Amino acid sequence: MDFNPMRLDGKRILVTGASSGIGRACAIYAARLGAVVILTGRRLQALEETRTACAIDAPSPVVLAGDLADVSFSGSLPEAILSAAGPLDGFVHAAGNGPAIPIGVASARLLDESMKVNYCAFMLLMQAFSKRKFANPGFSAVAVSSISAEVGWAGGALYSGSKGALSSAVRSLAIELAPKGTRVNAVCPGYVKTPLFEAVAGSGMSGDEGKTRLLAKQPLGLGQPEQIASAVCFLLSEAASLITGVNLPVDGGFSAQ
Repeated sequence: MDFNPMRLDGKRILVTGASSGIGRACAIYAARLGAVVILTGRRLQALEETRTACAIDAPSPVVLAGDLADVSFSGSLPEAILSAAGPLDGFVHAAGNGPAIPIGVASARLLDESMKVNYCAFMLLMQAFSKRKFANPGFSAVAVSSISAEVGWAGGALYSGSKGALSSAVRSLAIELAPKGTRVNAVCPGYVKTPLFEAVAGSGMSGDEGKTRLLAKQPLGLGQPEQIASAVCFLLSEAASLITGVNLPVDGGFSAQ
């Protein structure tokens, strides 16, 4: 086989939020590049659909369904993965929720859920994966953050705040874990055609005209989950072996303006 540093052959990679959207695309893309993927998310039936799509190009993935907002599930997940698949080579945190709500009516529950899934679950899992028991040498973690970590929008304080915390943590973890050979990066998508798009960006839309105005901010147009997955898998791969601590915009030119 010709040398290809983008290949992920035999690497065991956990993908959270693998039920749909960017998480599902990351799992399928990684499998096509040769990875053994471990899928987690809240919806078992949707995870099984992702498993079927992945198994076309790779061994049937391991599925571990659960809610990352539940700290007990996040805490038990590394041991479950170790038992089912062995130590990991990579981790994609694509799980997320996107409450688009004015701060005046935001509840403590929504704030708590947003932080638990978007930020705290990533940190708890990274705590485990910083240990040799759960992660192989050369471990690579990629968080799916957002351009909302840098760009404000009305109704986005809860979502933007949690993604901002995630992006900041990536930079610090990269420095802390570099001596172990671990790389930590993030991708920051702009507007992408996912179920979450309607929930997050929906507050800025009013029919087709509102959506047109919103997408005019993104010169290359509305992104597709597969376009984010390709950037994620690049950061997981040996092709990115000198890259860590980066928040990579994958935003169709949004942040260039």
